[in-house]
Amino acid sequence: MITKISGGVVAPDKNKEPGLEVSTWATKASVSLPVTAPKMSTVLSARRIAASVCMFALLSGPSGYEYVYIPRSRRLKHKEVRSSLCTLGVDSSRLLDINFPARGVIGILVHVQYADTFKAKLTTASVEILDAFDPLDPDNVADPKYASLSTHELANTAAMLHRDRCLQALQFLRPHVAIPVGHFFCEEGWISEDEIPTRTTLTNATAGTYRGSMGVSVLISPHCPYAVTQIPMPSKYALAVKIGSLRIVCLYLPPNMPTHDVLHVLSSISLTHDTILCGDFNARLGSVTGDYASNSRGLALCSWIEERSLSVVNADLAPCIPTYISFCNNYEISSIIDLFITNMPLINPSLHIATDLSLGSDHRLLSLSFTYDLQHSTNMPPPLRKTWNLSRLNEPDVHALYAHIFTQNSTSILSTLQEIVLNPPLTKPDIDAITDKFNSLIYNSLNSSIGHRPSHPNHWKSFWNVALQTAADHRNQCYKKWRLAIGIDKVVWWTKHKHAQAEFQSQVQQAKRQSWHVFCQSMERDFSKATSKIKQLKHCRQPQHTFQHDDGPAVAAATMCDHLATVYSGHILPATRPPAPTTTYNSVPFASDDSPFNSSIVEEFMQFMPNRKAPEPDHIRAEMLKPIKSLISPVLALRSGTLATMATLNSVGACLSGFSQLLSSQLYKTFVRSKFEYGLAISTLLKQDIKVLESIQDKCLRRIVGGHATSSTIVLKHICNLPSMKFCADVLIAKFCIRSRFLPAQCLLSLLHRHHTIYSSLVSLGKTNLLSHLPPTLKLQSPSAVKNHFESIREAGFTTFLQSNTQVLIQACHPVLGVDPILFLPASRVERGRLIRWRMGWLPGKPKECPCGSDHTSRRHLLNCPLVPATLFEQLPQPDHDQIHRIDFAITSLPLPSQEPRPVYWIPLMTILWHMDVICNPDGDYSHETEHGALWI
Repeated sequence: MITKISGGVVAPDKNKEPGLEVSTWATKASVSLPVTAPKMSTVLSARRIAASVCMFALLSGPSGYEYVYIPRSRRLKHKEVRSSLCTLGVDSSRLLDINFPARGVIGILVHVQYADTFKAKLTTASVEILDAFDPLDPDNVADPKYASLSTHELANTAAMLHRDRCLQALQFLRPHVAIPVGHFFCEEGWISEDEIPTRTTLTNATAGTYRGSMGVSVLISPHCPYAVTQIPMPSKYALAVKIGSLRIVCLYLPPNMPTHDVLHVLSSISLTHDTILCGDFNARLGSVTGDYASNSRGLALCSWIEERSLSVVNADLAPCIPTYISFCNNYEISSIIDLFITNMPLINPSLHIATDLSLGSDHRLLSLSFTYDLQHSTNMPPPLRKTWNLSRLNEPDVHALYAHIFTQNSTSILSTLQEIVLNPPLTKPDIDAITDKFNSLIYNSLNSSIGHRPSHPNHWKSFWNVALQTAADHRNQCYKKWRLAIGIDKVVWWTKHKHAQAEFQSQVQQAKRQSWHVFCQSMERDFSKATSKIKQLKHCRQPQHTFQHDDGPAVAAATMCDHLATVYSGHILPATRPPAPTTTYNSVPFASDDSPFNSSIVEEFMQFMPNRKAPEPDHIRAEMLKPIKSLISPVLALRSGTLATMATLNSVGACLSGFSQLLSSQLYKTFVRSKFEYGLAISTLLKQDIKVLESIQDKCLRRIVGGHATSSTIVLKHICNLPSMKFCADVLIAKFCIRSRFLPAQCLLSLLHRHHTIYSSLVSLGKTNLLSHLPPTLKLQSPSAVKNHFESIREAGFTTFLQSNTQVLIQACHPVLGVDPILFLPASRVERGRLIRWRMGWLPGKPKECPCGSDHTSRRHLLNCPLVPATLFEQLPQPDHDQIHRIDFAITSLPLPSQEPRPVYWIPLMTILWHMDVICNPDGDYSHETEHGALWI
């Protein structure tokens, strides 16, 4: 069954539905409507009024466009250029394009009617206009990689670069402007006539990923027992999948798409056996489908269908039934534009068009079902992972039973391996068979001790619930009765349908928010689970470059194996080759007693295996091996980019409305900072490099808490205990140099350093401040001792920073390093947000007129504002000095461990911050806050 679904739901109305007996004009007129205040009209700007007048004015004056070239003193961004020109009085909406055609030159595209005004403003501001500049001049090509080209080649390169700039400008212009500008570029000889844009297309922002493009998506039922393979398509208007030998191609062909482009997309589809085309064609086939009209695209599609001997399923199973129903000027308009087209005979077909369902779309739901034989298909989904309740292994009785069963069942494989070691066979033993036998031994031991746990289906956590289904049924019921109603009843049921639609959408949004909060809370409870989930989401959002085959992953793997077998078969080796090394068939190449993998070493390394890691295809996890590590170690001993990553984290929850700031900062340290820390240990960094690294870290942190592009992150880094990038780089360099001191003498790095001391980078890296102040008594081979020493240096540096710094916000924070308690103390999300905003100075924020009328909303005034009850401040702890803000002192005095009892001033503190938030942000919603600070018991 193929379905195209969209829609939404509402709680049913428990009141009695009015019928014809109450649907009279008298009844309707007797209802008194509430008097609402008239809406205030918005004052339109002069620019908007002028733009509206221009739409209805006759064309007058010259037409065309012109590039104005002015000098620049340094590298600039487009935003900086627009902002600076606005400062000079230039209307930025009249600047169509800004480019940088040469070093020290800015090119600005304007309409010729605005060119004189634009130049006059530049001249008034003493900005020189480069009238003699030629964008095609070969001297403009200053890239060193073109230095070896001749003058003629440089001229061609300059023309090519300018053509690329023009095409890029056309991509960002509005449709009604891009076409005439394209003709201007063509007249100047910068682009060809074929490159003039004729229409606009949507941009696929997820290129290279398996996501819907141009609004086309395929939803696979979790109950589908067959593997579904996506087939690459050359057009972004099509999405194709294959189920066994059946191909399904989903299409969306926009209404404004030219007919020849539609035929080009259709012709690019490979019409193999058993192919079904479905989707929104926006083509009316007239009498073929029983539609009362046809269009040019429909006539072209009919010819294309006849040439390929295809059949339209709508014409045979649902003639004259519209798939698109809308209203225009109070009249219903309908057409048949959603089609099923196939080249296969359908067995027991059935096509249902749901015209009585309200799905929030003018398109109707189409369901096509038929009988198809997929029994002989080898394209089956992979088997489900074997799972057990491994937490029961923490129980002593279950742990002992598991070890006992494994000991009894492992005698066979142990004797087999001992026989192989003591009496090596003439042929190589099947290591895969031994591995499978070992895995089966663990499976059977787990089944006999803790039992097998069936895997959850993919849909076991369903977003759809009973309330949403009830609301959807009520909305559809109102819509169906509206379709069947007559006269004034249509008004009644249409009103009910609109209310039901709004209620359903409200419930959907509420369910989405609730699901999101549950997800965030589950991530904050277990950091290891959070890192695992983030890795999974990050992997899904990255482009997957894999070898595919139309017949599924199994055939793709077999094809790749055959190809690699051909490559490494040796047929391309020369005929004359040196003799192969001698092999001994009656002994192993080394004595078994000399093997470095003895039982104790294997057991020791098994102890460091991480828990809660997703298993490989063998289903084995560390929790299964650790309880029996002393038993299986004898058996095993016998065997011979950074901002983009932050953007991904930000989209999955590391943001202001997602995870807590503490979890977000931990995820940042785990996934993001390691990206640009890579290679710092062996790099000699300049001050400019450190500045760039600090800027990257600041950008990432601003994505967590919000804020503008230049907001300070000093306080945020302190309360999250995040060191500066300079300190991180120094620590990495110091650790690298310390490890290099204890490398073996025959190590490559040691040999290079000893024989090339002058050119060794260890000499320059060893001059860091951390290495030069290492105490002689420090145990350099102890990682914990080295870490504690570096932390003490960072602590001393922060103390010096506080003594020399006069910033109010950082001085008000804890004077010692560590995570600020406001990030983990029991508090609601809103209350924790107020604490963080106060620390960062965002509460009260930018001073503005206080509602009390006596002063502005500053930190000083809010202490004495009459709108905040003075009795609350009396309950706060008193600072030793008057210069210390009472709220800062109260927050700093909070206990560090969250297990300690709640201080007596906690509720007054939360209440004070609530009053301040209401004063500074009066438009906020505070109705849900009834008890302040109640979570900390």
